Amino acid sequence: MKCEKIKKIERIFENNKFILKTVKLREYGISSRDISELLNLGYLIKIKTGYYGWKSNLYGLDDYELVQQIIPHGIISVFTAAEFHGITTVNPVKISVTIKSNKAKPILPDYPPIEIFYTSEENFNMGIISLEYEGRLLQIYNKERTVCDFFKYINRVGNDVAIESLKNYMLCKDKNLQLLFEYAKKLRVIKYIKPYVEALL
Repeated sequence: MKCEKIKKIERIFENNKFILKTVKLREYGISSRDISELLNLGYLIKIKTGYYGWKSNLYGLDDYELVQQIIPHGIISVFTAAEFHGITTVNPVKISVTIKSNKAKPILPDYPPIEIFYTSEENFNMGIISLEYEGRLLQIYNKERTVCDFFKYINRVGNDVAIESLKNYMLCKDKNLQLLFEYAKKLRVIKYIKPYVEALL
């Protein structure tokens, strides 16, 4: 493959944040043969089935950016969000991502490790904020939504972890109990959260 063609394909990846689906590559006129050649030459890496990244530029992306590229419709949540907000002592092994329950489970890459949670379309947008991380913006759930999610998924995350997140949240100076209760009602966990809050006040 000529250098000129490689540079042209590299520019295409740069314009698409360095990760592209096979379908999109074909729209740009990049054939399966081109992909195989670029893989062999070491310019491309296969992230997962149907997803390719421009190798030299991926080193500049962190795990969270990779996750948002691979699952663009997902929101960083639960354990990972709790770690960002400082309301858990659990060190998550996987990056927690919430998607709409009417979406098919995405094919996950070998790396970074991702854990999928589901929520209804009605509640999906509730509590989404843009959080700056190392000069980039991440789509993540706020503290109130994160605490409620721990109780929503209590059978999956564990009772102790859910209570710990609430106790740590109650120590936050910027806590918003009105918003917490509003979310708790919508997510149907108010009967679990309210007694703990009242005991901690």
